[in-house]
Amino acid sequence: MFLRLPLLLVSTLVFVAFSTCNSGPSALEDILKSPVEVTLNPHGRVPLGAVLQVRTEQPCQLTVTVPGETPVKLEFLDYLNFREVPVLGLYPGRENVLKITLTTEDKQEYSGTAVVATNALPTGFPTIDVTTLQPDKMEAGFHLVDLLLANNGKFLPYTVMFDNQGVIRWFMDMSEQEQITYTTYRLKNGNWLYLNWIKLLEVNDLGKTIREEQMRGNAGKHEIIEMPNGMLLMGGSKKGSYVMSEGRKVPTRFDHAIIWDRMTNRTAKEWDMRKYFKVDRHIFPADYGMDPATDWFHVNSIAISSRDNSVLVSGSKQGVAKVGPDNSLRWILAPHVAWGQAGFDGKGLNTTDYLLAATNATGELYPDEVQQGKVSAEDFDWPTGQHALNLLPNGNLLLFDNGLRRNFESKPTYSRAVEYKIDEANRTITQVWQYGKERGLDMFSPTTSDVDALPNGNRLITSGNIQVSGKPGHGKMVEVTYPNNEVVFEADIYFKNALDTDEKRRGQSDLLFRGERYSLTTNN
Repeated sequence: MFLRLPLLLVSTLVFVAFSTCNSGPSALEDILKSPVEVTLNPHGRVPLGAVLQVRTEQPCQLTVTVPGETPVKLEFLDYLNFREVPVLGLYPGRENVLKITLTTEDKQEYSGTAVVATNALPTGFPTIDVTTLQPDKMEAGFHLVDLLLANNGKFLPYTVMFDNQGVIRWFMDMSEQEQITYTTYRLKNGNWLYLNWIKLLEVNDLGKTIREEQMRGNAGKHEIIEMPNGMLLMGGSKKGSYVMSEGRKVPTRFDHAIIWDRMTNRTAKEWDMRKYFKVDRHIFPADYGMDPATDWFHVNSIAISSRDNSVLVSGSKQGVAKVGPDNSLRWILAPHVAWGQAGFDGKGLNTTDYLLAATNATGELYPDEVQQGKVSAEDFDWPTGQHALNLLPNGNLLLFDNGLRRNFESKPTYSRAVEYKIDEANRTITQVWQYGKERGLDMFSPTTSDVDALPNGNRLITSGNIQVSGKPGHGKMVEVTYPNNEVVFEADIYFKNALDTDEKRRGQSDLLFRGERYSLTTNN
C-alpha cells in the first residue's frame, strides 16, 4: 500500500557538526556565529529538500554541494552575514554529507560538512531504468515527470525529478489535493504553479505556499502558460456551457481556452471552441463512461503565437484550431472526416472551409483517403488524440501524436513526436519530421504524453502511459537529436500501481502526464 510521509517526522530540526580541514581552507566553525541549522522538508511537500541557516562573523558567499554520481552544486553569490537557503537534490534513504564552503570578500575560504538523513521514497513510487545515456550529446539537467499515482479511481499528483542514474532526487508531494493537479509549470520568478480545477496554487522549490487563488466562472484544465504581462493562458471549462445533442441540453466541460488575470482575479479573455468545431462530431469513443456530448472536445494543450497574437488550441477528441486575436478561425488541423456546421446547436460556420489539406514535400496533395485519415502515407499521418502543442521559432508546429484509433481502427499502432509546416495562405500542411513510428508499440501511449524542443536542438519525448509493449506498464522518456533521431537518452519509468484494483477504468493505473528537463541548481 502507498504510504505518505508523516508531516511531523519530516520537518525535524537537525543540528550538524563540522569537520576540520588539515590544509587549504580554514575550518567552517572559525567563521560561524552559531552552528549551522538544517531543517528537512520544512513545509511537508518536499522530502528531499531542506532549509539551511548560516550565521557568520563576516559577510560571505555560500556554496553547498550534494555529492554523488550526479552532484548538485548550489551557489549563493551575494555577501551576507545571515542567510536561509534551500538545499535541493538530496539522495533518498541515506545520510547525505553536504559540502559547505563560505568565501569572504577578501577571498578567504572556510569549509566543512553537514550530515542530513532522508527517508526512503514512498513505496508507491516507480522504479526507473536508464537504458541509454550519452551526456555529451544531451541537454543538461534533471529529468522531470508529472507522476500521477492511481488511487482507486482517482489520481494522486507528484512532480518528480530523477538524475542520469535513475535516482529520484527531488519531488513535490501534491497528494493533499486528492485528485489530478495540473500542471508542473515554472513561473518566471522560479516558483511552481499548480492548477486544481478552480484553485491556483503557487509554491516554491521547498513546497512553501506563496500564493493561493480561486477562479470563478471558469475552471482550468491541463496546461498553463505565463504570458509576458503575467496573465495566465490555459485550457479550461466555463460555467453554464452546454450543447444541444439529440434535442437535449447537455452541460459540457473542457471546451474553452481562457486568459486569467491574476491581478484582478477574473477572466480577461476566453475562446469558446463550440464556435469553431462541429460539436456532435464523435469519431472517438467516449472516455470513462462520460457522455460524449459532455466531453466532446477535451482541451489538453494550448500555444500562443508571438508573430500574430493568435492562439492554438488542441482538443484530443477533435484536432487543433488556430484562432486569431479577433476571435476569427484561421484553420483546423484534423483528418477530413465528419465535419460540418459548428456551434453549440450546429448552426454556426462551415468547418470544412477551414480544414488544412495535406501535401508532400513537393507540395502535391495526397489522395482523398489520406486526407480523410483512413490510410497513412509513408511520410504523412494526421495526429489523433494529440497532446503537447509547441510553436517553434520557425513557425512550425511540434506536438505529441498519441495515435488514438489511428486510421479509425481500434488496434494500437504507434505514438510519435511530429513536426508540421503550415502554409496559412493556402491552408496546407506538410509533415517535416517525426520520431516514434519506427518504435511501434514500444512507445505507444493512447493518453497523456509530451514533446519539447530543447535548447541544444534535441527533442525530448515522453510517452506517459505504455501498456501494450510487452513490458509491465510504464512511461518512457527519450531524447533524440534533431533531425537525425539519434537516441542520446532513454529511461523507462515502471509503475507500481500500488492502489489500483485491476479494474479497466480511469484511475486504476499509474501514468505520467508530462516530461521536462530542469535544473536543480540555484544561482543568486
